[in-house]
Amino acid sequence: MSVRTRGGYGQVMRSVPADLPEGHPDRDGLAAVAGRLPGRRIVLAASVADYIADAMARRPVLVDVERQQALTEVHLIPVLPDLQALLLRLRSHLDPALRAAKPTTSSGAYPLGQCLEITLAVEARLADLTPHGLSSTDARALGGLRAFQAAGGRVRRAWGGLRGAYFQNALIAGTLYLDVANDTVVVTKPPVEIMPLAEADFSPIADYGHFARIAGRYWKRAFLPNHVFPTLAPYMPFIQVDRCGAVRVGPIDTHMLALTLDGRFAPSARVLDVSPLGAAMFHGLAQVAQDGPAPVAVTPEAGRAAALEACRSLPPEDPTALNHAILAAHDLNRRFSRLIALPQAA
Repeated sequence: MSVRTRGGYGQVMRSVPADLPEGHPDRDGLAAVAGRLPGRRIVLAASVADYIADAMARRPVLVDVERQQALTEVHLIPVLPDLQALLLRLRSHLDPALRAAKPTTSSGAYPLGQCLEITLAVEARLADLTPHGLSSTDARALGGLRAFQAAGGRVRRAWGGLRGAYFQNALIAGTLYLDVANDTVVVTKPPVEIMPLAEADFSPIADYGHFARIAGRYWKRAFLPNHVFPTLAPYMPFIQVDRCGAVRVGPIDTHMLALTLDGRFAPSARVLDVSPLGAAMFHGLAQVAQDGPAPVAVTPEAGRAAALEACRSLPPEDPTALNHAILAAHDLNRRFSRLIALPQAA
């Protein structure tokens, strides 16, 4: 592949380092860097251990299964039809505001591609809901859910691979899978789907290979090794190219970052330990990234060696290095929004 420049900058996420406590040594410096990045907010790390724990808590894995199953059977199963109706009503009430906030994404018109936004909104509304003003069936559903929670039942948001075909955000209540954004890939599907989690085929992303297989099918992206920016490669081991030729360093995703940090960068090393990145792609990215936020390798071969050495030597528990890598990657992707990758003749 080669790259060429196109006009204009795409939007990236804006970082306001509110995740960092007052007095944190990185707060002021990162705020200055973040101010140059237009768009939405990034999550930064005050503590790598907490960053990993928060992300791992979003994995679609059941804990305390016997107790959660018993509580599900006692409190949720008897009100399951009412709970589904309540969640559908919440969606119908929230949809107009969500649609107005983001009418379209790269996936299409609302609700396509907005499973996170919808799930966050329903989760927040459900947490604040009281019986006041509800119909008898909605009040019965809410009563069952609150009794379930009072007895120790867990309701949480999770992210993972759904049926090996795409990524999904959903709620898990006890041993139930509550997908309140079921229509964000196929818009003709019902907005809400409830089933036992064991039957949903909703699984954690195991490694970068698993991530790339789903993203390749779901987002139509190609994945190349990040042999251009060795200091970023342990955190963001891929150069991603979408079906329109847009190029990004990544994934810049809390779940995948936590996965490689928890593995002391071994997951990144496995996808970096391949043949060097093609020369045309390497030189195109290197040219745009000169004087950028991260050092550029001299050659693809040198970049490969340095990236693998960085995976071995960088301390994953350093939050400053993580935060700077996140911001540098977003800055690079802002620069790369001027690029289109072109397939090369064989």
